[in-house]
Amino acid sequence: MGKMKEIYNKVQNLPEGSFIYKNQKKVNGRNGDMYYLFFNDGIRSYRTCIDVSYRNYQKWAKLIKNIKRGDLVKGLRVKSKGMIDADSFPKYAGNIYNL
Repeated sequence: MGKMKEIYNKVQNLPEGSFIYKNQKKVNGRNGDMYYLFFNDGIRSYRTCIDVSYRNYQKWAKLIKNIKRGDLVKGLRVKSKGMIDADSFPKYAGNIYNL
């Protein structure tokens, strides 16, 4: 089986509540930097917005600094269509390319 087919199968069989990190965009906000983080669950795309001046930033800080494309993240809650709750408790769960 080819590498792309193998990755496709892993994406289709993600553990429940796992999201694949795609990328992030850093923007200047009123009180400092804001980060838009983009994820995928194998079917749909999701995003969240993290502001460094909010308390929930501490939950995300390590992840924002170290995360790479393809990393799996657990502990995220979907707040509404296409939005991940910024008050979730993200946890690193490996990389889809290395599973």
